[in-house]
Amino acid sequence: MQCGQVQARTFKNMAELSDSVKSNPEDAENVSVVKRRLSFPSQKNISLAGEPNADRSARSLQSVRRLSAEKAERLPSSEATDECTEEKNAAKLKDVSLKQNRTNNAEDKENAAMPLTDITEGSAREDASGQGSNLTANQQHTNVEEKDAEVARRAREEACVDVVFPGAVTQNSCYHFVSEILKCILYQRQQLPMTYDQLVYSQKKQQTSTQDKDAVSRRSMQSADPDRRKCQQTLQELEEVLQQLEVLFSLSRVPCVLLLMGGSVVLPKELYEINMEALVLAAPDQSLRVSSCLRQLFRTLFVADLLSDARPVRLMPTTVLALAHRDCGVSWFRPKLQFKVPTRVKNKTIALCTDPGTWKGPGAAGSDWQDYVWFQAPMAIKGFSN
Repeated sequence: MQCGQVQARTFKNMAELSDSVKSNPEDAENVSVVKRRLSFPSQKNISLAGEPNADRSARSLQSVRRLSAEKAERLPSSEATDECTEEKNAAKLKDVSLKQNRTNNAEDKENAAMPLTDITEGSAREDASGQGSNLTANQQHTNVEEKDAEVARRAREEACVDVVFPGAVTQNSCYHFVSEILKCILYQRQQLPMTYDQLVYSQKKQQTSTQDKDAVSRRSMQSADPDRRKCQQTLQELEEVLQQLEVLFSLSRVPCVLLLMGGSVVLPKELYEINMEALVLAAPDQSLRVSSCLRQLFRTLFVADLLSDARPVRLMPTTVLALAHRDCGVSWFRPKLQFKVPTRVKNKTIALCTDPGTWKGPGAAGSDWQDYVWFQAPMAIKGFSN
């Protein structure tokens, strides 16, 4: 029974030794020796001499254990390798942490060396700059409101609106100012049912819709539509006046234009004056853009509310007079040497001027106004309504 147990343990050790040999061929020779030593006799010999065989088996088992221990000492340990790698990584992390601590200590020393007054002054300057920008924006908003209030007050009490441009303009820009103001007054004073641009678009649309019809039907439609004929007549008169004004502005300096509505030239119902004496004229490359000036002009007119009136207005003709040099050579306008601006009617003035604080060039030339005379348009613009 004891012999069987010894054999089982021996076979188990042999299996373990064979596995170790597979992983390390160097122990093959030692294993062969052990196998020769572990060769078992037959059952008969075991029964005859049990004790000597047991002693040999014990010695063989000790040899196997010794060989396994020697193999373990010779083989490189993966766990030892992992431990070395971990030790190296830990050393690297320690070095990095030491460098970071040194950097942080240096920054702390620099911050400690910086005077507290500098930090306080920097924060104070930032707060002051933020408060200064807010104060500047609020101040600008307050100034705009004050200017708008002054414009509305003067328009209400003195019937005058000042439009101050921050630079010089061209002679062609002056013509655009007058033409756009004329269109605006005709619409605001209910002489046109819609704006000039809308009327032009409406007329073109109607002409396009009747192009496919014959001439007889077009004539019958025109005779049956008096409003359409009046609209066409008003647009033709307005366009002709505008074209001739452009010619006049190209021939002479025009410091003033009068728009007389209703009644007669001597005693009109309403009088609007466009005064441009204080405008500085310059070359196009030194002048303001027309679009920006027009935006400023109509914003000021909107704030002043000079052209609106709650009373109903009836249709009346509008006559245009312009002050120009007597020798300008204009032929369409008729000179009015004895004309004087009517004083019995309240004059509403739109004064356009250049800000002398922003313009560094020469001022407006107005020394020879005595050589300027009034020129009257030979036709009046008749309003219409739908």
